[in-house]
Amino acid sequence: MSVEQFTVQPSSSVGTIALVVLVVTGVALLLLALTTGRRAKTIRRTFVVLMIIGIVVIGLGVWLFFASNTPSTITVGYGYANIQSPSFDGTGNMNITANKIASAYVGQIGSGNLTLSKQHGTNYDHFNVGIFTLGNGNTAYVVSNNSTDLIIQLKSGEYVILGTPNTNALATSFSQNVYPIKSP
Repeated sequence: MSVEQFTVQPSSSVGTIALVVLVVTGVALLLLALTTGRRAKTIRRTFVVLMIIGIVVIGLGVWLFFASNTPSTITVGYGYANIQSPSFDGTGNMNITANKIASAYVGQIGSGNLTLSKQHGTNYDHFNVGIFTLGNGNTAYVVSNNSTDLIIQLKSGEYVILGTPNTNALATSFSQNVYPIKSP
C-alpha cells in the first residue's frame, strides 16, 4: 500500500491573460498620472490617486498571475483522498474518507446532470477548479483538467469531481484504496 499523488496544473494562459490586462491598465493609469502631474504646478490629489490605483492594479496583476498558476494536488492513500487547491480560485483543502462517500464512478462532465455552472473558481476549456453547481442542482467541488473525471457523490448530497491528465490511474488508485468505483 502506497500513497499516490496527482497534480492538476492550471492552463498557463489564464494567469498570463490576467497579468497582461492588469499590467497594461496599471501602466496606462501611471502614464495618465504622470502626464497630468507634469501639467500641474503642485501635486494634485488626482495625480496621487491615479498613481496609487496604477500601482495597486499592477500588483494585483502580478499576484493573480502567481495565484492562478498554483497547481492543485490530489493525494490518494489508504481510506482517504485529500485535495489541496488554492482557496482563492479553487476548492480549498478537502479530505474525503470512505465513510463520507455514497457512490463513485468515472463519467464525462459537460452534459446532463454533469453540466457545470461556476459559483467560484476558474473554468477555462477543460480546466475546471472551484465550486460549481451541477445540472441536477447539487454543489460540486471540482479539481479537473480533463473532461473524463472521477465523480464522487458524498452522503451529504454534494459531489467531488476529480480529473487529471491520467484520470484512469487516479480512478484505479481511488477504487483500490478509498472506495470501489461502480458503473454510472
